[in-house]
Amino acid sequence: MKKRKNLAALTLCLIASLMMLSGCSGQKDTPPASQQGQGSSSEWNGKVITLQPASWQENGFWARHIDLFAEYVNEHAEGHVVVNPTTPGSIVPTDQAMASVSDGVLPAMAVASAYVAGSIDLGYVFSTPPVVQSISDMRELNETYQGGRAGQLWEELVESTYNVHVVGEMYGPANVPIVSSIPIRGVADLKSATIRVGAGSIADSLVKLGASTDYSAATEVYTMLSTGAIDAAIMGSPSDDLSSSYNEVTKYWIREPYVNTTHCTTFVVNRDVWNSMSEKDQQVLVDAIAYSNSVIEEEGYQIIDEAWNTVESQGIELIRWSDEDAQTWAQTFYDTCAAYSEDPAYVEYMGLLRSWAIEKGYLSE
Repeated sequence: MKKRKNLAALTLCLIASLMMLSGCSGQKDTPPASQQGQGSSSEWNGKVITLQPASWQENGFWARHIDLFAEYVNEHAEGHVVVNPTTPGSIVPTDQAMASVSDGVLPAMAVASAYVAGSIDLGYVFSTPPVVQSISDMRELNETYQGGRAGQLWEELVESTYNVHVVGEMYGPANVPIVSSIPIRGVADLKSATIRVGAGSIADSLVKLGASTDYSAATEVYTMLSTGAIDAAIMGSPSDDLSSSYNEVTKYWIREPYVNTTHCTTFVVNRDVWNSMSEKDQQVLVDAIAYSNSVIEEEGYQIIDEAWNTVESQGIELIRWSDEDAQTWAQTFYDTCAAYSEDPAYVEYMGLLRSWAIEKGYLSE
């Protein structure tokens, strides 16, 4: 129990992420036309809208989300909206996806919050939680903290900063290991490691602990691991990492604590495109996210358990950090998050996080 409590501290910003997700369950209702912006209508205007979304990751849960979203929309939108999924970075660089949707270069995209941290301070922590102890913790947090004031904060900030409409959040099991070609047995070993990670609080925390970080595109990680250009990477769930064949170019995976860079991605549509849709077609998109989330929820946890068994059977060493190192990581991450901004929304969010963490015993007063 002591170990579980110690490691549970590592869920701090994961909770933050989950607390904020008004759409993590995909159950975001389409607002009344008066709140959607001018141009929204109950009738189709006769113009077919083609969406070419991608997520930030080429394989795994996030790519699966896009495929499921496309499947649902193409079946239920009566040809009014057509979804043709693309691969990350094939049209615009991943870190430019939100701005491209806002500017009308792309009609829609699924965006991880870390990629907009330069514009929205809350992006540093919304989909970049730190570590979660177990699958059961992940599930409990997701079920308990979807929705609420924290999620409203995120959506309000996105929609006030960019010319987009937030349709909802696509989420997945967030047990994300460090996959590595060198043994990283604790905090001290980070000082000799170069780790590919998404920009944001995870990256900044790693730097504080002495690691070197790399921000290359996800599509380059396999090659960089195989050539030794990087020592390790923080990418997706164990099943995602298997889908990307990282088991072929690594020998060590950090089993505990988990490191999570993206628990969910925000699906956005250009506001002008959204307002040109009929209310019925808008609801199809909302329902499509609920559908993809429900499928991933049903499949995801079993898939992750099976992935860990597969990894271990292939001879990859699964490393568990000591309680002391796990606590050091958790405190570093929380301190990093808390120091980012004095923006009122950010401060409110961190207050929600801290209150929860103290209540659960993960932080002291």
